[in-house]
Amino acid sequence: MEKGCIAVEKYNRWLYLPVEQKVRELDAKLLLAYYAVIEGYNVVIGDHIMVELASGIYPKGIFFSKGYPHGFRKRIITNAKRNGHSVVELDEEGLLIQPKNYLQNRLRKELLPLVTQEYCWGHFQKEVITRVNPDYKGKCYIVGNPRLDLLKPKFRSLYKKDAEKLINKYGDFILINTRFSRYNSKKGMKDNVYYKHIKTLYYKFVEMIKVMCEKFPDTNFVIRPHPGENFETYCQAFSAYKNAHVIHEGNIIKWLLAAKVVIHNGCTSGIEAFLLGKPVISYMPPISNKNEVNLPNQLGIKATNMEELHIKLRNVLHEKDNTKNINENDIDRNEKDLFHYCEWSTENYSYESILRLCNTIPLPPPVFDKVSLSKKLFHNKGVKGGKQRFSLTEKEIQDFFNKLDEIEGKNNHICINKLGNNLFKIQAK
Repeated sequence: MEKGCIAVEKYNRWLYLPVEQKVRELDAKLLLAYYAVIEGYNVVIGDHIMVELASGIYPKGIFFSKGYPHGFRKRIITNAKRNGHSVVELDEEGLLIQPKNYLQNRLRKELLPLVTQEYCWGHFQKEVITRVNPDYKGKCYIVGNPRLDLLKPKFRSLYKKDAEKLINKYGDFILINTRFSRYNSKKGMKDNVYYKHIKTLYYKFVEMIKVMCEKFPDTNFVIRPHPGENFETYCQAFSAYKNAHVIHEGNIIKWLLAAKVVIHNGCTSGIEAFLLGKPVISYMPPISNKNEVNLPNQLGIKATNMEELHIKLRNVLHEKDNTKNINENDIDRNEKDLFHYCEWSTENYSYESILRLCNTIPLPPPVFDKVSLSKKLFHNKGVKGGKQRFSLTEKEIQDFFNKLDEIEGKNNHICINKLGNNLFKIQAK
């Protein structure tokens, strides 16, 4: 937390944590929820639309915006303010941004006065925001992201057993992450003139995976598509390859920890693997696109064609020295560039910075005059105004909290109450 923040009374304070993409967001939000409850917060967490509905009925508190395209963001933030909440925001897409597109599509100026605190992954995001909105500088704080906290040594044991299960099942497997939803969308292939490079990359990756499966027939390849992609296209493309597995299940960290090596192009997972100390290969066939952030591809090992990839992949699998051709100055420069984009320290944690900042926000005493209303609404299978994206159970939350208790060496006596479908209130007993 930056200097000058003074904590305020937080007795019975409420924190609303909506989750949109479960595999990407849930564990980080549960981490934040766990420590918020320890500090005395009542936390409402679950499927995004359900948390929105609950925030219109339960007491005024802090609504945690996760960043959205402009129209969606306008609705979320204005509704939260209308319900009397203070809004804090940490954009899940704020790590790798193109300044012009980001300011036009995700951080429009007219909504900035409605946000009490804007949390930034790193210096770069803060600079992009404050360069054109200098008056907003006092509301912008560099906190990293709780997703990065989970990569740090303290919390890696959360995924140890799951990673071991994956290794037992797939052996020394290669993890390939894709990001081609602008072409290979869930609604079908999209030939967009602005994303021709994405289309080209998609087919380059499909071809590459087939060739690597043939060159390494005894090695499993796990293909993990972006959640916005059509998984079936990959299943069809690799149906003839017994060592190719198209899977998008669970938090990415257990897969990264279990993988022998990670192959990607421009993916956040490449950064996450790098921070975990895993071998990372950026597959970079010569395709020009000046509008993309190139940072993830600068980390680890680079391969520009399949012959090069084959050699470097073989070296990794046989545990040969892969760093001898990497200039130490390049490594230092790439790490410096990375840490300009994301706040990273193995000793300090994003959730701590966020909670310290939240504690400075004055909130009114909780009022429960509307809590008894519309309870049936939360238990309906269909939800008016939006479609639920995932399922969440009390056991999932409790199991995660039990692991955190083990890490902290204590039992924090946390109470989990189901408010409705995929919606829970968490508080101290």
